[in-house]
This record gives sequence, structure tokens and C-alpha cells, in this order.
Amino acid sequence: LALELERELAARLPVIGASLVLDPPRLQGRFRGYPYDDSALDQLATSPLRRFSLLPALARRRILQGLSRELRAAAAFAGPPSVAHAEALLRGIARRSARLERPLDAIVIGMPWKHHHSPRERLNPLTVATVALGLALRLWRDSFPIADGGTAIIPHRLSRHFAHGTQNPYRALFLALRDGRAGAEVAAAERAAATDDRALTAYRAGRACHPLLPYADWDGCRPALDRLGAVVVAGCRDHQAARTLGFVPTHGVSGALEVAHGLAGGRARIGFLLGPPYFPLEVASGR
Repeated sequence: LALELERELAARLPVIGASLVLDPPRLQGRFRGYPYDDSALDQLATSPLRRFSLLPALARRRILQGLSRELRAAAAFAGPPSVAHAEALLRGIARRSARLERPLDAIVIGMPWKHHHSPRERLNPLTVATVALGLALRLWRDSFPIADGGTAIIPHRLSRHFAHGTQNPYRALFLALRDGRAGAEVAAAERAAATDDRALTAYRAGRACHPLLPYADWDGCRPALDRLGAVVVAGCRDHQAARTLGFVPTHGVSGALEVAHGLAGGRARIGFLLGPPYFPLEVASGR
């Protein structure tokens, strides 16, 4: 569709595309280089911020948002829009990817406060799954980064919170899944959502997301779910919400790691994605 649109535009007027390759955001000041620079970790170890987790969530968020950051462009490409965009994507993957010699047994995926859709809002159970499985675990090359039957660990409370109005379509899909509907029934609910005049009107007025967005998000999790043996929610406060999505709830990260070691048959090889922007994973071999 995008290529066809580009051709139609190019037939009517000159078209040029510009794409930037951005470096990941970096902290400034004392914690410059965190969390990958050892000197930044040393600074943090001697800072009052080591008690950061004891603060209320709102205070933690305001402190983090107040830290100065920089965002730089690493490269710029211009040309036909499709060519410039593809080249920027490839260069960005090559620049930011982390290489694995073989697939992991388990991976811990750090979560943001808000989802990646616009408007950005607090995560609900479905967008938690989307960010972890449909976004973070989609950024790979050559081979899936987790061995077949491996474990994905998501540290999150998984509160059953849906922003009023804007996330009503997510609530509707979650209720359908909670009621244990079969795949055919969920597909029927999706078809009904596509023709829901009230939901479409709310979307066009900017009061809600598109009624099909939750279904697209959930479908985007399927490739990862088909390969994983378990998705474990560490620190889960709503066990029923986790089970609705087919996930395993645990009280903390230590319990989730025990599950991962058990499924691996001993000592699991575990990787960590600290949080967005997630870097691509390039797997050397699928052994």
C-alpha cells in the first residue's frame, strides 16, 4: 500500500523522502551512560537514588522525567521515500543490534509506564502483552532470540486498568478473552467491531482508539506466543488478568526466574531487555 501510494504521488509531483537514524536517548550529568557504563553504575551506587524504589510511583516518574537527556541523529538518508526508509531501518538495526551466539532460554523484558500508541496512556493487560511480545520480541534477525519452548518474563503488576473512553475497545477484547471465547468467537467479535458505528464515530472524533487496534495488537503477539513455552508476569497483582491472556502470574522476579530455570531443565541462559527503546537481537545460530 505504501509503495503504491508513493508511485501515485510520484506520477503527479516530485517526491523525496528523508529518514533519520537516531541514537538511543542518553542520560546527561552524573548518570551519563546508565545503564551500560560501569562508571554510571558506580555513581548510582553512591547516590541517594539507590533508595529510588521506595518512593511512590508518581514521585519516581517525576524524578525520571526530570533527568536531562539527549537524542542525536547518527545518520540521515534521502531519496525515494521507500528506499530512504529501508536504508535507515537497515542502518539502525546494524548500529543498535546486540548479537547472540545462540538463542536464550529465557528473556526478561523491562516495561515502560505507557504504551507506544498515540495518545500514549497507561498500560493495560493487552498493551503490556503488545509491548513485550508484539514489539520487543519482534525486533530480531536471522533467528528468534529465544529457544523453542523458552520463557519470556514480564515484570509488571498487570493491573486491569483501561483508560475511560480511549481504551474501550481494549476492554471489550479483554472481556471476550476473559469469558473464554474460542478463536472463532473472537474472530466474530472482531468482525462486529469493524462495523460498530458507535466505536468508529468515537475513533474519528479522537475519543477512542480504532476498534480493530486491540485485535491487531493481540494478533501481533501470536508469532512470539507460538514459539514460547511460557510467558511469566513477575510482580503480578491481578492473577486472573494474567490467566485470561494465558500467562503465568508470580509474586516477583525471583519466582519468575525459578520458573524459567525449571522449564530449561536446569540452569537457564537468561537475557535482559532493560526497557524501550528496545534494541534488535541478532542471533548467529538457531542451535
